[in-house]
Amino acid sequence: MKNSEGLCRAIREEGLIIQLLDGELPPTEEHKVLTHLRTCHECLGLTADLLYTDERLKLMFARQEERQDQVQKKKPGTRFLLEVDKLPIGKNVDRDLLDEDGTLLIAAGTELTQKIIDRLKARGIEKLAIEPTDVDSEDTQEQIEAPGADLKQLETYLAESGPEPVVSQFVRHQCCKTLENSFKSLEEDGILDLGEVHEGAQQVTEEVLSRPQLTMTLADLILVDPSLHAHATNVLILFLMIARAIGHPAQLIRDHATSALLHDVGRIVLRRTSTVSGIAKSTENEDLEHTEAGYSYLWNLGGINESALKMVMNHHEKYDGSGYPRGLKGTMLSDWDQILILANTYDNLTWNRETGVRSGFHKALQVLIQDGSKYVRKGVIRAVVQTLGHYPPGTWVRMNNGEIGLVTRAHPGSPLKPQVSLFYDQSGRRHSRPRSIDLTHNQNAYITGSVQVRTTA
Repeated sequence: MKNSEGLCRAIREEGLIIQLLDGELPPTEEHKVLTHLRTCHECLGLTADLLYTDERLKLMFARQEERQDQVQKKKPGTRFLLEVDKLPIGKNVDRDLLDEDGTLLIAAGTELTQKIIDRLKARGIEKLAIEPTDVDSEDTQEQIEAPGADLKQLETYLAESGPEPVVSQFVRHQCCKTLENSFKSLEEDGILDLGEVHEGAQQVTEEVLSRPQLTMTLADLILVDPSLHAHATNVLILFLMIARAIGHPAQLIRDHATSALLHDVGRIVLRRTSTVSGIAKSTENEDLEHTEAGYSYLWNLGGINESALKMVMNHHEKYDGSGYPRGLKGTMLSDWDQILILANTYDNLTWNRETGVRSGFHKALQVLIQDGSKYVRKGVIRAVVQTLGHYPPGTWVRMNNGEIGLVTRAHPGSPLKPQVSLFYDQSGRRHSRPRSIDLTHNQNAYITGSVQVRTTA
């Protein structure tokens, strides 16, 4: 097996991770690769970025720890050994590092420098032992006792001093208001002004296409609103970001934007029908029938191309054929269908329809990474992770120094290094003013895992 530098090169150039995940490595080599991934944040980030295998790696790490526990039970007093050459320079160690006799050499929290490494080598120390701990350093949904976070205040903070959103607050709310008025007109009078809706969708589209250097931020989503038009606006922004990340031509993205915004128009059509007929439809029936009702209404209205129309019909289909209304699967679903399916699914996973509060962004992304192949092809999943990062905007995270922050912006190519606004100290006390930190520019700070903070409207 290669040394640390060779492992880094093999992971980047020789497909070593594929062999690991496919179970092709001997147990000893598998152990060394997993150990390297634990200590080399760059290789772990590259693995997550390229392969989106977070859950699979966690299972392998868990199996490795289980085997390690079994070994330790058989040999009392032994500890997991780490080669000095594999220590991550510039990082703070999260556990005490001991020599093979159990003497403390490097205390937890110490920043590793080349000088420290050279000093260890000069003393003839080639391996260090990691002090066993019951604390799981992997990405878990830790519960914390912190005051509730008011999303309205967060939205105001992000608008005032957060990272620049892809879509300006004015354009986003204008689009949402236009759709609200259009849906109201359709439900009450049976009339929808397609021109106004199209103009609102295009304004959002142009902002997204004109800012390719920006990724989606928490400020791009409507965070507290139980309405259908708020959901539709969020889905449009997600749809545009994913389509842009995949690399679809700008004009084709424009051609499909209005349908993405109107994907749930069938629900309004059915409600209008119920009002006129006096026969109410159940929520379950509305769910099952709205895709076909929306397609039929927009087809009769005219002005939308067939590919975009089919998105409205197919946005509850699934790649494995388990969706509705027709059970389409695989290549029977266009790329545009799949992008809308994923955008709609993601917003639904984060949306509490009763309160309107959106949260659980990291958990939603994990669901899509783990089970995404039943919804869409892998390329669309990759684009979602590129758009949202490993920790999507809106994820609460704990930093290595114990502070709690909210991820406000992802960075393409650096899924483990987003921008974070720190709201709580190590004890859960609220900072008087959030402090922003960009992990791509700070080598000493990193995320240890996601946490759950009680969120209020």
